[in-house]
Amino acid sequence: MDLFRGSIELARIVFLVGAVLALLYKKRYGTTPGGIIVPGVLAGTLFRSFEAFLLTMASSFLCWLIYKHLIAKLALSNRWTSLVCISISVAVGLILLKISDSQVVFDQEVLLTSLVTPGLITISAKKYGLGKTFSATLLVTAATAAIGLALSYVIPYHQLTSMSVQLATYMPLTLTSPLIVLPISLIMSILAYYRFGIRSGGYLIAPFLAVVLFSSPIQALLMFTGVACSYLAIKLIQKYTLVIGLERFVLSLFCGYFIVTLIDYVAIYIGIPGYRPSPLIIIIAIAVLTNDLSLQPLVPSLRKGVIPNLLVSFITKLAV
Repeated sequence: MDLFRGSIELARIVFLVGAVLALLYKKRYGTTPGGIIVPGVLAGTLFRSFEAFLLTMASSFLCWLIYKHLIAKLALSNRWTSLVCISISVAVGLILLKISDSQVVFDQEVLLTSLVTPGLITISAKKYGLGKTFSATLLVTAATAAIGLALSYVIPYHQLTSMSVQLATYMPLTLTSPLIVLPISLIMSILAYYRFGIRSGGYLIAPFLAVVLFSSPIQALLMFTGVACSYLAIKLIQKYTLVIGLERFVLSLFCGYFIVTLIDYVAIYIGIPGYRPSPLIIIIAIAVLTNDLSLQPLVPSLRKGVIPNLLVSFITKLAV
């Protein structure tokens, strides 16, 4: 639908609705529907490109088959299994995208999520079983899409499109060579965990952060300030509540949403040179960085994981 392709506001609402429904489903039925971000991502993908949705689901099934017959026999820890599943997902996604040449058709948010989502679904299928995971994922995705469709009729059109129209003067956040920079980012994440046992702030996030840093240092400064504020907020909440695990990550997503929306309004009403708006990628980046930094010692996480990955992505950006 054109409204979902052109409305940053609706894309974000659907994404957050999917995260909340995924959390509620997990609490009620004990099965994670592919991952907290998966239903919202799939619903948004479905609205923007049915072809991309089908390709993502096909990739998920293929990733599961590869894991089941080649990887499941290996004695890997949960973290290494997750890294392997994501690696398979990215490899399968890039191959399918290359074969279909669909990287020309899909926007880069769909490209990024179509690479990661199959791996997240495979990780859940490993724990809960393929049938249970697929049915939960499709059910929660359908509920998310239905709510998003209803909201598109209830919320006035101008409220759903005003931010998108005002941000249209800026160039959107994109990668110039995704088939090169995304695998490099994944390799850096694997090396950080192999060498130091450190999560580096997302598997494929660093290349997008490098683009922001290269294009708009002011946006990068505001974004990293937002990560610091989000981190402090989550640590404060953890100090006085029992919020852990998936609940912490959902809270991080909402922190990312409010921070990015605030920065968007700064770009609209004050102006930020070189600003690169994005419906979801920066929100996910802030949430993942917040979550990973909250789980690990702060300084080693930055020094051995996040900063080296970002530095390599920035150098790669300059090279390609």
